[in-house]
Amino acid sequence: MIITGAVFDLDGTLIDSMPMWHNFVGVYLDKYSMTPDDYLKANAKDMSFAQAAEYINEHYPLGKTKEEIEKDMEATAADAYANTIAIKHDVKPFLFALRCKGVRMCIATASPREWAESALKRLNIDHYFSVILSCYDLKTSKSDPMIYDRAFDILGTDRETTYVFEDSVNCIRTAKAAGYKVIGVKDEMSAPDEEEIKRLSDIYIKDFDDFRGMVR
Repeated sequence: MIITGAVFDLDGTLIDSMPMWHNFVGVYLDKYSMTPDDYLKANAKDMSFAQAAEYINEHYPLGKTKEEIEKDMEATAADAYANTIAIKHDVKPFLFALRCKGVRMCIATASPREWAESALKRLNIDHYFSVILSCYDLKTSKSDPMIYDRAFDILGTDRETTYVFEDSVNCIRTAKAAGYKVIGVKDEMSAPDEEEIKRLSDIYIKDFDDFRGMVR
C-alpha cells in the first residue's frame, strides 16, 4: 500500500496509557495509601476529574478541597505522561520507516497538548510530527471529525493515501463516517470492541511491526 500522510492518535495507539486511565482513581488514591471503594471501582472510569474529585472529597479524608483534589489529579496524570507511560511495541522503528519514505505525520489526541508534548519528547519521537492537535485546544471531542479535518488540512497530503491510526472504536467510527481511511491498532483495553474495530477499519494491526511490511 502507498501512504503519504498519517494522523496518529496518542493514547492506546502510540503510548500504553490506557491501563492507567482505566484505573486512574486507583492510581491517584494509591499516592495516599488509600484504595477505591466499590462505587469508585464500578464508576470511576466514566467520571470526569471534577466528578471524581467531588466524590473523593466527600468520602476520603485527604484534607483537600474538591478543587485541590482535581488539580492534584491533573498533576498526577501530567507526571505520568512526563515520566512513566511507556511507548507501545515497535512504534519507533515504524515512525522512522515512515519518515524515510517521506510520509508526513501529526498527532490528533484527546489529551491535553502539554501532556502529549512531554511524553513524545521523553520518548524521543516528537521530531517525527509536524504538529500536535489536541481536543482541549480545539474545544471539541473525537465524536466530531474536526480534529481529523484540521490534521488533514495541515498535512496537505492526498486523501486516498492518508490514514488515521486509532485504537478506540468510537474514534474509528467518527473518522470513517467523515470519509477517512483508518488503521485500527490493537490495544488490550479495547479488547471488548475488537471485532467491531476490525469490521470498521480498512486495516487492523496487532502492532506496528505487523504493518511495517505493508508500506511502500
